[in-house]
Amino acid sequence: MTELDWSLRRTRAGAVAFSADLQWDGTLLPSTARRPDSVHDGLLQDVISAAVGWEQDPDTVINSVAATVPGTVAGALRDAGLDPLDARESGGQSLVHPDDFDWWWSTSVQFPDGPSHQGGSVARTWRLRLCGVATVSEVFWDGQRVAHSVSGLDDVVVDLAGTVGTHELAVVCRAPSLVPVPRKPRPRWRSTLVADSSLRWRRTPLIGRIPWSGTHPVVGPWGEATLEPVDGHGVEVQGVRTALDRPGGTATADATGRVEVSVRVPQQVTVRATCAAPGQQATVVTEEWALEAGERTLVLAVADPALWWPATHGQPQLHLLTVSVRGPGEEPWHTIQQCQVGFRHITAEQHDGGFALAVNGRKIFARGAVWTPVDPVTLGGDPAEIDRMVRAMRAAGANLLRISGTHAWEQQAFYDACDQHGVMVWHDAMLATLDPPSEPEWLALVEAELRTWLPRLAAHACVAVFSGGNEVLQQPVLWGRDLATIQIPVIEDLIPRLCAELAPQVVHVPSSPSGGTPPTRPDTGISHWFGVGAYRRPLTDTRTSGVRFAVEALAFGVPPAASQIAAAFGSATADHNDDARTTWRAGAAKDPGASWDFEDTTVHYARRWLEPGLEADTGAAGGAPSNPEEPPQGATGLVPTDLVSRGSAPAGSFWAQLSREQQLQAERVAAARAVEHTLTDLRREASGCDGVVILSSRDLTAGPGWGLLDHTGRPKATWYAMRRACADTAVRIVDDGLSGLHIHVLHDRDEPFTGMMEVRTWSRHAVAGPSARVQVEMPGAGEKIWNVEQVLGGFLDLNHTWGFGLRQWEAVAVEIIPDGIGDPGGNCAVRCLRETRLLGDGHRDAAADLLEGLSLSQLDGGHTDGFREVGRESSLSAAGVSVDVGPGVVAEDDVMTLGPGEKREIAVVLAKNWPQTPAETQERQK
Repeated sequence: MTELDWSLRRTRAGAVAFSADLQWDGTLLPSTARRPDSVHDGLLQDVISAAVGWEQDPDTVINSVAATVPGTVAGALRDAGLDPLDARESGGQSLVHPDDFDWWWSTSVQFPDGPSHQGGSVARTWRLRLCGVATVSEVFWDGQRVAHSVSGLDDVVVDLAGTVGTHELAVVCRAPSLVPVPRKPRPRWRSTLVADSSLRWRRTPLIGRIPWSGTHPVVGPWGEATLEPVDGHGVEVQGVRTALDRPGGTATADATGRVEVSVRVPQQVTVRATCAAPGQQATVVTEEWALEAGERTLVLAVADPALWWPATHGQPQLHLLTVSVRGPGEEPWHTIQQCQVGFRHITAEQHDGGFALAVNGRKIFARGAVWTPVDPVTLGGDPAEIDRMVRAMRAAGANLLRISGTHAWEQQAFYDACDQHGVMVWHDAMLATLDPPSEPEWLALVEAELRTWLPRLAAHACVAVFSGGNEVLQQPVLWGRDLATIQIPVIEDLIPRLCAELAPQVVHVPSSPSGGTPPTRPDTGISHWFGVGAYRRPLTDTRTSGVRFAVEALAFGVPPAASQIAAAFGSATADHNDDARTTWRAGAAKDPGASWDFEDTTVHYARRWLEPGLEADTGAAGGAPSNPEEPPQGATGLVPTDLVSRGSAPAGSFWAQLSREQQLQAERVAAARAVEHTLTDLRREASGCDGVVILSSRDLTAGPGWGLLDHTGRPKATWYAMRRACADTAVRIVDDGLSGLHIHVLHDRDEPFTGMMEVRTWSRHAVAGPSARVQVEMPGAGEKIWNVEQVLGGFLDLNHTWGFGLRQWEAVAVEIIPDGIGDPGGNCAVRCLRETRLLGDGHRDAAADLLEGLSLSQLDGGHTDGFREVGRESSLSAAGVSVDVGPGVVAEDDVMTLGPGEKREIAVVLAKNWPQTPAETQERQK
């Protein structure tokens, strides 16, 4: 569809060819709003123009603009250089909201003369498939209305017949007001995200309807679109899914895979299915079926298939499935479907109030992020960029991405990328916070939508969980409703029934959060946990809250790298003028209606780190309490500033004495410290937690957003923190209070891991202290723990927990060199197998650590691949050492901690080559 030249126009609501049969309850609209089903006054574009007199002014700014399908109104206006929120007519009339108008995408289609690419006959019928048109839509073909829909989340499919030559195609998105929704029953609760309660009746993407910066209401044919000739055989593949029969309930060499292909056959044909195993010596399984007209499910057995695993725990093996057809007496086979399928068995273990995913019989610690569309304005994006973003999350150690009910169904490229790169998908139904109606007409719309999408999801090995929506159960609880007295048929009956029928190999959960009484509690079932984050609890809340599976967590408004801020705002601090400051503040992640944003949350944790004694238990809306005390002893190099500081710090506070550059770096470091500490603590086997999903993968716009990646897809400080804590094999230092510091080595794969671990210490005078080497042997997946003081030979009170006398120890570093890589202390670019921890906690001068880190953060990347040295001979330790090497280059590590005199060699990669594949990384390590 992208090769067609589309134009976009708008008309008054219902001005052109509107039919009144798009109703909820069968009542007619006023007669003045009804129009015939066809237009015969000439080309449709001329009719559209003639119907709208005030748009004939040649100076009008949106009389007609170039557009794309897939696409949205906001995307077309943006690409035309217009502001979707402030498009004005020459007469001064403002575009208040795209829902106030009808929007027309129109183009000319050329039916070719000659055989179609699908067979030997001239194509006279082409099938148009639009996978999502928001919200009320119609399709016109040569002036005739041929399809209509009141769902913005389901397919619009129509066969277009015609002779060789030029034909006119138009897709119109109607003003939703033309199809009113019932006023009763009234909602039982209101959404804190969506102000318009009528949207609970309309099936449309909520992203853009929630006032998040960087989004706009989704109006238009936003979903993937195809226009293809209909093959003469007319056989349609309706769904593909796999199953794994496992003797004894575990993944064994005797497992048998099944590929189930559902087809609709209009006439007598022979269908052939071929499944080829991965690898050069591929085993190919083939079967043929002679079929009569009707619907059938074809089953192809595959003995001992290579299994699909999350990439953290194994190889995501995929098999090539090819479905072909031929008619009676024909020789050639015509391929009608070709795709990659995977064999895996996923279950949910729910014991003692917990929730854990098990893949092929092995329990998985799930970690990842809530997925953000690559282009939040159009919900589209280049498939190559989608693949890059999935690889970027995989490079951070993610094995799960969540599609939230606040967003929309994703492109095929997303699911393909997750299949290929071994990333599981937790998928919400497109429901979020609003009260779901119980009326049969609305439930029928949702059922039709799920019957379209569940078979698509079931075809992908990556799809692990299907949830009834986002906060559908939490929202009534927050409004004080008793769930025992509330019926929600869509999540209590419809969705579980359809999941069992259409996607039985996918885990179903009622909603997120759910499982606890009430579902808001984090210590039971599935939670949305923001104790560390929005609710400003101390980092120890990871243990006191008893988190079991947080499918949404750790939301911080994190500033991008200074070079990225400069590229977007004109200066590295975005405070050089009022416009920059206003735009920066507008780009901050924020909940609707809140008086604070998530950069304020980050500032709170930065101040709590830099200003000992600042309490964190203030709740989301509570500002950081004032701290009139002088800066901690030894903090030097502070730069007074008259710039407006973030947070509620008084003018005389320590935070207010930092320059804006220092504040932004402190925010990056504080957010990274919180994410790294939390993921490390919850990943421990003893934590009782089996999953953490960060909000979110990528920023929606320039500014301090939730994303682990900024709005261009470049990693932020929290991405590096997640990568260190969530690597497939990682070494972490954990503070267990009076029990001492412990080294945890976590290994997810079944393959053995061996290496040499070196532990080093420094005293407060930068003198090398006790050190030791320990052989690490991991026979397979698991966790091993060493007490640091026992490794070093005796009691040292390294972290000054006992508090006798003055603090003696400055830092401890742990580094593991896998066998065959090199020697400890040498050049080691092995990912995430090292950590340095500054000792003393609240007894340290955190400001001095930060300022020393700033002094080491000058690194010239040279815009080339290679290694760069960070650190220098110094008696000082440094926190948050940054290696921001410019917009064209990405460092493989950032926001690091260095002990006295410690140096690191950091791999630097051109942005166009990032993230690197595992093979490229291994070659670099050599």
